[in-house]
Amino acid sequence: MEEGICIKIEEKIKGIEGITRTYSSSREGLGSVTVELDKGSDVQKIMDDIKNEIDLIETFPDEAEDPIITEIINRNPAITVAVYGDVPEKLLRRTADRIRDDLVDTGPISLATLVGVRDYEIAVEVSEENLRRYGLSFDQVVRALRTGSLDLPGGTIKTDHGEILVRSKGQLYTGREFEDLPLITDTSGTVVRLGQVATVIDGFEDTDIKARFNGKPAALVQVNRTSQEDVIAISDTVRQYVADSRSRMPAGIQLATWFDLSTMVRDRIDLLLRNGFQGIILVFIVLALFLNLRLAFWVSVGIPVSFMGAFMVLDYNGETINMISLFAFIMTLGILVDDAIIVGENIFTHYGQGKSSDRAVVDGMGEVGAPVLMAVITTMVAFTPLMFISGIMGKFISVMPRAVIAILIVSLGEALIILPAHLEGALLKSRRAGKKIGQAIHERVRGRIEEGLQFAIDRIYTPTLRYVVKNRYFTFSIGLGVLIISLGILRGGYVPFVFMPKGDSDWVIAEVNYPLGTPVETTAQTIAFLEQQAVKLNKAFERQLDKGKFLITNTYSLTGFIPRRDWKPAQIGGHCGEVWIEMISSAERPRLSVNTVINQWRNLAGEIPGLDRLSFFTIEGGPAGSPIEIQLIGDDFRQIELAAAELKDELAKYPGTYDIADDFKPGKPERRFKIKDGAQSLGVTMSDIARQLRQGFYGEEALRIQRGKDDVKVQVRYADKDRRSLYAVEQARVRTPDGRQIPLTEIADVTRSRAYSLIRRVDRKRVITVSSDIDEDIGNASQIVTDLKAEFLPRLMKHNPGLRYDLEGQEKRTQESLESLKKGFTLALMAIFLLLATQFRSYVQPVIIMMAIPFGLIGAIGGHLVMGLAFTIISIFGIVALSGIVVNDSLILIDFINRAHRGGMAVVEAVIASGRSRFRPVLLTSITTIAGLFPLLLERSFQAQFLIPMAVSISFGLVAATLLTLLYVPALYLIVDDVIRAVKRRLGIGRVEDVADKDLEPS
Repeated sequence: MEEGICIKIEEKIKGIEGITRTYSSSREGLGSVTVELDKGSDVQKIMDDIKNEIDLIETFPDEAEDPIITEIINRNPAITVAVYGDVPEKLLRRTADRIRDDLVDTGPISLATLVGVRDYEIAVEVSEENLRRYGLSFDQVVRALRTGSLDLPGGTIKTDHGEILVRSKGQLYTGREFEDLPLITDTSGTVVRLGQVATVIDGFEDTDIKARFNGKPAALVQVNRTSQEDVIAISDTVRQYVADSRSRMPAGIQLATWFDLSTMVRDRIDLLLRNGFQGIILVFIVLALFLNLRLAFWVSVGIPVSFMGAFMVLDYNGETINMISLFAFIMTLGILVDDAIIVGENIFTHYGQGKSSDRAVVDGMGEVGAPVLMAVITTMVAFTPLMFISGIMGKFISVMPRAVIAILIVSLGEALIILPAHLEGALLKSRRAGKKIGQAIHERVRGRIEEGLQFAIDRIYTPTLRYVVKNRYFTFSIGLGVLIISLGILRGGYVPFVFMPKGDSDWVIAEVNYPLGTPVETTAQTIAFLEQQAVKLNKAFERQLDKGKFLITNTYSLTGFIPRRDWKPAQIGGHCGEVWIEMISSAERPRLSVNTVINQWRNLAGEIPGLDRLSFFTIEGGPAGSPIEIQLIGDDFRQIELAAAELKDELAKYPGTYDIADDFKPGKPERRFKIKDGAQSLGVTMSDIARQLRQGFYGEEALRIQRGKDDVKVQVRYADKDRRSLYAVEQARVRTPDGRQIPLTEIADVTRSRAYSLIRRVDRKRVITVSSDIDEDIGNASQIVTDLKAEFLPRLMKHNPGLRYDLEGQEKRTQESLESLKKGFTLALMAIFLLLATQFRSYVQPVIIMMAIPFGLIGAIGGHLVMGLAFTIISIFGIVALSGIVVNDSLILIDFINRAHRGGMAVVEAVIASGRSRFRPVLLTSITTIAGLFPLLLERSFQAQFLIPMAVSISFGLVAATLLTLLYVPALYLIVDDVIRAVKRRLGIGRVEDVADKDLEPS
């Protein structure tokens, strides 16, 4: 397969433009080549180019089927229907076929496939004894089948009365019909039919696939969804169908739903809607405590208005409502009211100075309109890099920044156009109307809070600010030191980095791998044993669950096949299989983690003799991969194999690593036949030997028939008993063209060997992948990989010339995401700088504002440390998003300082006065953003674990950024002012005024 199929394809397509990487795998009877394309490539054009190149290959093996070229499209499963019972396999398959057809005919469902079933096949099995008895060869049997089963149009007869079609109609469809097919006839009228010479089995292809559900034979109907279909609607339809159909099933067959992903989606939507509603309430309460009640109401009205507008934009762009897009709405609960708070609070301040309502609106808007516009634009720019993250994570997360940007655009229009009009009317009404009892109580409460806030400004913040600006260089040093310490905490592993944390899950999988060639009966026994041990988990954990509840709700096993998962190739053969268990939802087992269940299941299974590998893992909620996955690439397979063994030994030395394995396995034992010298004189060729061995043991496809919706092969081969012993090989005969039958052992030498089970290639080089799982409570994958890259891997490459390594799995995805994020974030920072430079007409002041960005890390790292969370790729996305938020308050503070200084106020007093005036809105915007995310921070459900790191980065980062804005930015402003004055003094430019210490004394 490697030489005859894969290498030829690889060499032919290597020059096609747009292909980034080439992967191939070769196994018994199957070769496949997968190409990875550049981002933005024209997929259809490249597919056409590949097809054209492959069509030019004329040296494929004669027995090879036509290559299939297709685009890999990820079909997301929505829900599965298990059809199970102690009934014949044909009845299960027919019932599953009917259910599949019924479901596809319903409205919300467009795609359903069968899983765990074998394809239909008509097997014509001839023993070597009968072939000799009747003087037949496989070629003659195949020829009889092809010529005896035919449906061929013969043209048209044109008569005076019309046209009449002529058709030869002799197509056979069932095994019974094939049994009556004449195989041998003579002039005396003797007829030997196929059924007299061969056993015709109208059944299923000869594979080892066998599915079981809750311990009984099963066939599964997997209902998939497209990106535009509603998983909840699909699930509801399937569940209703199952409920209605149970009573109509044939005797002995049961139906159940399995792997219903809508439960996860429902839980996530419920979680996010619940937290969103709580966040809205908290935001309104915060606004009401700090602002006029009417002002708080109209600012809060901007939330649903912005959300509705964003929903319309997302729907227009073809986006769906999912976990990530809903999280975007929760994240912006507090952010989207920031601009409205700044506008409303400033209008309210002007109104409190005795101005009329319309004058307060005009003056307030004129003062903060431009800074607010710039603040929102910089926030949108900061979120933009998240739209262009490469790799799987980029596709996963890209809807979030699009949703945030849509929300911010709508909220900006609402704050600058709609809100001022509402506030003008509200202020006018509040002046004319008397205060009601509820308003009076609110005013008293707000008055007390206002007094406390003013006390904090006068007695705490102002003296602190005066001390900070007086000791601004000391303040700068302290801030820089804290930033260095925070980075040291992250770099030192005190806050470990994990690409994607392992959350809880409701599904656990045990994968079983024996050495190739292991009888399927052995694998099936182990699969059944694991199912039995899984059921015992109910007894083991009954005390941790409420009375009457069982931990394990369903079990499912598949012998002979492990499907493609996480971009790893599928495994096929009697040596492998898997067992799934479904548990009650994590919400119903709050004291029982999935890791505890896995460890107990592993202990119950114990040591199983002869196993090559037994691994346990969960189905996670987001894109993941093996925590440690390293590819060793080279030309010499033996060299790669030895290097892989060394790497596995090295990995085993690190604490927390387990399930260490590679994807290279010794193949099945082989008997290799080579024609003897002189055998050609008997009229035998190597081709005759190879073809007739293949016909006998693998089989030859005589024809295919279309039976209903199924494409059924008619396969000719040896009888089952002849294919299950080495003695049959020794007794095999090779037929010569003149009809002689020569024993195989007389014309061919036999040698023993062992074949490769699977040969994988990357970029036309052979590769073995070493992978390991890790216990995150003990070890850290990122640190282990860093350590391996520093010492062991370079040493391994040095000792093995021609060998190289590449990182796959989580490490590769991390690098993909971080590299693209780094480039995008750099461009975003440049754009923010240019926007700020335009706003302030200065290249210096934007630097002050942007100094806030790295200091947001302090809060984010500290937050993960306090919450006991690992730093994840989602945490980094949160920091990127935070960078736009922390700029806003600093931007408006600097704008106020500039205005006060241009108005004639000394620079130091301008800084202090602006800090006092901005204390309230800065505090309020930070509190509302944190309040919007606060319910999510306290969430402990499985569904929330994926999102909490981003919420922690933003919330705790904002706490640090608030202190930064109120204390550190004023100090930076004056340090920059000192530098400018010093430069001017040095160059003798203009008149320089020194700042006297008395200016900093409390007034």
